[in-house]
Amino acid sequence: MKVTLFALTFTFLLTGCATKNLTSSKPVFKTINKSQVITMKTKKFAFSDSGFYKNNENKITIQAYSSGVGVGELKFYKNKDMICVGKLCNTKKWFKDNFLSSDYTDNLIVNVLDKKPILDGKNLTKTQDGFSQDIGAIKYRTSPSEIYFKDRANKIIIKLRDM
Repeated sequence: MKVTLFALTFTFLLTGCATKNLTSSKPVFKTINKSQVITMKTKKFAFSDSGFYKNNENKITIQAYSSGVGVGELKFYKNKDMICVGKLCNTKKWFKDNFLSSDYTDNLIVNVLDKKPILDGKNLTKTQDGFSQDIGAIKYRTSPSEIYFKDRANKIIIKLRDM
């Protein structure tokens, strides 16, 4: 009887502590981790093959693979003025000026990869599962399975789509 009483008391204490709800005041950010077909063509490099796209609260990471071999990694920080190409990190302005176009805002690439409107939402059209923007030579659209950005004037393409 003493063993049964001890077991019941122990179980009651254990389950009493385990059922306590803890709430967080910080909103939960869902991490997105997908294998994608990644196409990036800028004035300094061109790549189109499979890779991984990871988007979390602080950064977006693109790992590129060619024939199953890792060929590079890009890290785009959301809350810091930093973009890393491999192990070399620099400012968003440096990346924009060297790989994209100096006409863009510093955060344009991060907004595109984060599926956010660009250029203050100019010419934004909501679609059933995302949005599109047509701004002169720039065509930009998003959906749950794709990011598509094309600038005909600067010959830049950024396209990520589910495999």
